[in-house]
Amino acid sequence: MVKVIELNRELDNSMKKRLVVFSLLMSLAGVSKAETPSVMQVLQKTPQWGLVQTGTACIEKYRFLPSGEVLIESNQERVSGSYSFITKENSFELPAVVISFQTDNQKPDCTGSRENQVGVSTTNFLKKESDQKIYFCIDSFGKNCPVYLRPEH
Repeated sequence: MVKVIELNRELDNSMKKRLVVFSLLMSLAGVSKAETPSVMQVLQKTPQWGLVQTGTACIEKYRFLPSGEVLIESNQERVSGSYSFITKENSFELPAVVISFQTDNQKPDCTGSRENQVGVSTTNFLKKESDQKIYFCIDSFGKNCPVYLRPEH
């Protein structure tokens, strides 16, 4: 009977240790998730972003204002509009930013285009590599991401 009691104590101590370790791991997981800002929070907290495109040294400047307004400068072009975020319930699809253009001065942008974008909307899926690099992707799975944003100072 003494051996059974000692064995129960050992099991109780072993289970208590496992429970403590498990609780600690769960609390750490909760803390790290809470401290990791979402891609939308990162975009909004950084005053200005530069859109880096392959094949051109010209950098488009994006400002995502807390009011939901977006201001874009591309070469001589000045565009403004509104933006909103779309998130998916499933974790395998990327969140997206939808930009609806409201003003366009029709000056040449980084590609030389003077196309009037008023009334046009774009959807870009957001793939966050880090707080310093966020890709604009064409697809919701992040397979085709030709340009990225970086903080501009």
